[in-house]
Amino acid sequence: MCGSALALVTAAFASLQHYRQGPASLIRAAWVFSLVLGLGQSGDSGCASTGAASCASCLALGPECGWCAQESFNSVGSRSERCDIVSNLIRKGCSVESIEYPSVRVIIPSEKEINMQVTPGEVSIHLRPGAEVNFMMKIHPLKKYPVDLYYLVDVSASMHNNIEKLNSVGKDLSRKMAFFSHDFRLGFGSYVDKTVSPYISIHPERIHNQCSDYNLDCMPPHGYIHVLSLTENITEFEKAVHKQKISGNIDTPEGGFDAMLQAAVCESHIGWRKEAKRLLLVMTDQTSHLALDSKLAGIVVPNDGNCHLKNNVYVRSTTMEHPSLGQLSEKLINNNINVIFAVQGKQFHWYKELLPLLPGTIAGEIESKATNLNNLVVEAYKKLISEVKVQVESQVQGVYFNITAICPNGARKLGADGCRNVTSNDEVLFNVTVTMKKCDVTGGKNYAIIKPIGFNETTKVHIYRSCSCQCEDHGGHKGKCVDETFLDPKCLQCDEGRCHLDEDGFLSESCKSHQDQPVCSGRGICVCGKCLCHKIKLGKVYGKYCEKDDFSCPYHHGTLCAGHGECEAGTCQCFSGWEGDRCQCPSASAQHCVNSKGQVCSGRGTCVCGRCECTDPRSFGRFCEHCPACHTACNENWNCAQCLHPHNLSQALLDQCKTSCALTDQHYTDQTPECLSNPSYLRIFFIIFIVTFLIGLLKVLIIRQVILQWNSNRIKSSDYRVSTSKKDKLILQSVCTRAVTYRRERPEEIKMDISKLNAHEAFRCNF
Repeated sequence: MCGSALALVTAAFASLQHYRQGPASLIRAAWVFSLVLGLGQSGDSGCASTGAASCASCLALGPECGWCAQESFNSVGSRSERCDIVSNLIRKGCSVESIEYPSVRVIIPSEKEINMQVTPGEVSIHLRPGAEVNFMMKIHPLKKYPVDLYYLVDVSASMHNNIEKLNSVGKDLSRKMAFFSHDFRLGFGSYVDKTVSPYISIHPERIHNQCSDYNLDCMPPHGYIHVLSLTENITEFEKAVHKQKISGNIDTPEGGFDAMLQAAVCESHIGWRKEAKRLLLVMTDQTSHLALDSKLAGIVVPNDGNCHLKNNVYVRSTTMEHPSLGQLSEKLINNNINVIFAVQGKQFHWYKELLPLLPGTIAGEIESKATNLNNLVVEAYKKLISEVKVQVESQVQGVYFNITAICPNGARKLGADGCRNVTSNDEVLFNVTVTMKKCDVTGGKNYAIIKPIGFNETTKVHIYRSCSCQCEDHGGHKGKCVDETFLDPKCLQCDEGRCHLDEDGFLSESCKSHQDQPVCSGRGICVCGKCLCHKIKLGKVYGKYCEKDDFSCPYHHGTLCAGHGECEAGTCQCFSGWEGDRCQCPSASAQHCVNSKGQVCSGRGTCVCGRCECTDPRSFGRFCEHCPACHTACNENWNCAQCLHPHNLSQALLDQCKTSCALTDQHYTDQTPECLSNPSYLRIFFIIFIVTFLIGLLKVLIIRQVILQWNSNRIKSSDYRVSTSKKDKLILQSVCTRAVTYRRERPEEIKMDISKLNAHEAFRCNF
């Protein structure tokens, strides 16, 4: 170990001697010193274990790998040793100058910074596969911004009272905003909806005046009209608002998102300034149509996101769909637009739920006749300038950004969430981490934009991929970029003593088991159309596509294949005397699953390590021998019962007995008592007999009761049956009446004795 450290120190000082030749030598000396401090330990590494046979494939393994291009460097063994961590290459005798080890660094130009709020304005990053770098971005809000505020108003009939209030907001709002801005401008535009059915009435009498049914003079409906460009003249703004008339439509939602997109992208028409805070105030009392709603009107062309104002009128309203939320959000962010939704009525909550989908937006609820409109705008502006958040635009393919915001109070949040309650005296830091996983990405942009929401300044990040080696440059120093000792000669293209891989002749597709699978199953590198599998600590990776290994088999009690087998391609291959998917069972254990009849688990299960596991859910028992719902042995072997008495059988039946009923005589003899005297049959017989007897007895009792009841009813009816002539004579022929005066103090008893009359006697009163 001491010898290795001494060698590293010597190499470091040797590198320092080249410092005066250029900054590259200083960088090289710096990383050699880092090797002395932490990387100078020898041993196997992920770089050397892969056996990478080319410089490019070596660098693709990770940021810790280096390639020795020294001509006199000799590889020993069955694998190339030119690819390894730098400390090991130096220990093996490779000179520092011959090591290909592209640096990973961040370069921030030292020129005078143009940006005032967002720094740095530009960053250059050199990356190699698997490496990541960090840099800090600072955002410092200004105390007073120029402000451009554009009113975009829903002029449908229900907004009549709110529009009247706009006549008086200009001067008051300008006075209040003077505390936050030294340069304040106002603009105005109106919208209703798409001018096609079913959004408006196309009746000839209403096409130009949607309010004719209410005896009102309304302006024709329109998708969006830009009325007044941004101006400092507040009087001009008030005049434009005063001339504004209401309009109308049929359905409840309006075309607000259509108008918002046009107001955002038509920069020259609106008059947006680059240096100003851009505020878009949307006043409405209804929801807005979303993408695909236009199909109700037969409009199927997607919104292209471009400006289509002609004479300040949106001319593509009836031919293009409403924008989607994602498209609208993109256009608002790209044009640095902050949106304030000023909503009256119940639809306020609908817009509030959209805020997470539209970064840089705020929703406020306006009171009747918009009496709180100015205060709402001021409070929304204060909230907007106190929030600092960022997002990444123009992503570079294969490069990933992770941004963490460090707020003035010390809290750490995601960059997309940002910090709140930031004042002009605060500075917000963003830790930007950039990672590149691999180099097999071609085309696309080589820069990304980190954009603070609502700011007119950005940070541009230039990405430079270090995926090639200097030894591959024919004009550079001589060296070996390919260890041809370990490659197929057909794979190499050599000229002037320099060899390189023929990329066109051996595509990486030949290293994939399927087209949608990763190269070499993600566990190796493709060289000359063949997979070189990684060697890892868990075990061996092998196979044509590195799809096999010796460590992915099942474990038993923490031991691979229970220690009684070897793992091959994910399956345990058991040693002699062991079996099971984990080789956990002795082969002799199967004898413990055989019942007295010679059957394994009675034919109703499988033997696992000497224990029966019943596959038939109806069976149970040690040998799965109990199965009340299964067919009994008699039923299963009934056809073989005749084989017990072969004297009267033909030769054909005897042969059938030998093949189909190959059981011992004892086996059948044992089954005969089961068929004739099995206790279960006796129990079932007695149960059925008792149940049948009780049911019969119950029927007899019920019938007897019915008969007795019928006889009783018959006797009663005969006692009261009388002939028609006798019945007539029993009717009372007159009624006796008597008036009785009742006194409480002297109650009088009234006794009436009416005896039974014979048929020939006349009725008379006895009182």
